[in-house]
Amino acid sequence: MSPLRCENISCRRAASNETRSRFIEDFSAVFESGDITGFCGSDTEEMDLLLNILGMIERPDSGRLEVLDREVLTMPAAESMRHRDTSFGYLFTHPHLLPSFTVAENVAMPFFRICGRDDEAEARECTLKALEFTGVADLHGVPVGELHEPANWRVALARAIVHSPAVLIAVSPPSPLLLPLVRRLADEFGTAVLWNGEKTDLEPFANQLVEMTPR
Repeated sequence: MSPLRCENISCRRAASNETRSRFIEDFSAVFESGDITGFCGSDTEEMDLLLNILGMIERPDSGRLEVLDREVLTMPAAESMRHRDTSFGYLFTHPHLLPSFTVAENVAMPFFRICGRDDEAEARECTLKALEFTGVADLHGVPVGELHEPANWRVALARAIVHSPAVLIAVSPPSPLLLPLVRRLADEFGTAVLWNGEKTDLEPFANQLVEMTPR
C-alpha cells in the first residue's frame, strides 16, 4: 500500500498582500513508504501550496487525494481532521516550540492530542524513543528556550514523529541539519517523506526529485 497518492490535483490561489497568485495544475504522483521525495526549484510559493495540499492542510479545487488507501477529500470535516492528525507529521520553516516547556513536554503534548489516550507510561515511552532517535534524549528536562537552534530542530523533528506517522511533510526546514536523520527515519521505519528544499541538499538523500519553476 502506498501511504499517499494524488491524481489530477489542481488549485488556484488569488494574489494577496503577502503573496502573488499561485496555482497547481493537474498534479499526479504516488509516494511510497521509505522514500524521500524532494521538491525543489525556484517556485517556492507553489511548492509550499502543493505540500500543504498533499499534507491535508489546504484543500485543492479539484482532484483526488488518497491517504492510507482512503479518499480524504470527500470525508466529513471531523473525520478528515482525525485522519490527517494520525497519518502525518509536519515540519515547517520555524520549529514552533513552546520555550517555557521542557523538551519532553513539547514532544509529549502532541502525542496526547493526536492519539487521544491518557496513558502516561505509553506517552513517556514514545517520547523517549523519539528523543533518542533525534539525539536529544539527554535534554529531556531542559526548557526549550535554553537550547541552541540545532537542538531545537531536533526536538521539532521528535515532536513530528512521536506518533509514528506514515508520512512526514517538511515545508522548508533546514535541510542540511535534518536530512541525514530523516533518511534514517525513512530507511528504518518506512516513513514516506515529502521535503521542500534546495536541490543540492536533497540530491544525496532523496529517492526522487520534483522540480517546480514559475509558470
